[in-house]
Amino acid sequence: MNSASLTNISIIYPHVQQEDMNNVSLQPMFVTIFFPGSFPRQAIQGDIPIRISVSIAEEYGSFTTPIIEVAPMDSRYRGSSIHCSDDFSQDMFYDDEVSIPFLPLPPTFNHFNRSDWQIVSQKIQEWLTSEVDTKSSLWTWGRVAFWLAFVAAYPSFPTGQWPMWDPRIPLYPYEVCGFRY
Repeated sequence: MNSASLTNISIIYPHVQQEDMNNVSLQPMFVTIFFPGSFPRQAIQGDIPIRISVSIAEEYGSFTTPIIEVAPMDSRYRGSSIHCSDDFSQDMFYDDEVSIPFLPLPPTFNHFNRSDWQIVSQKIQEWLTSEVDTKSSLWTWGRVAFWLAFVAAYPSFPTGQWPMWDPRIPLYPYEVCGFRY
């Protein structure tokens, strides 16, 4: 049986940053995928597979390979297959005692508004540095969440003007998923 699927194709252009006189790099991007609408309960038999494809023009293939990393937006997600590497522990998604005070974001949150992101990054920073054990997977997840919010609040980071963050939060949490700025 051949089932039809709906596809939305977008072409995006990542920021190119000059590393030195001879080299440039493509900066990581964060892409959000929304699924507006709802399904009748009886229409869903289990998980719904979503196919994501990322490609780069063939002439650049010898220099880089796109990497897709997935994390749930809903902090209460109980799935077991969403992670960025085999080393990333899933125990934080199973602990009903975990409190993430900045989630869910308020209905008034505007993801285009930098000041909203500034507030969220400050709340994440306070939560990380006062409530989260630095040896837990929640700390790892929280660092990534902090940097997502911080860079959204200060998109010219690391250039331009931005406030100093708490030095207990390492600069590059993306090592967790195997890549660095």
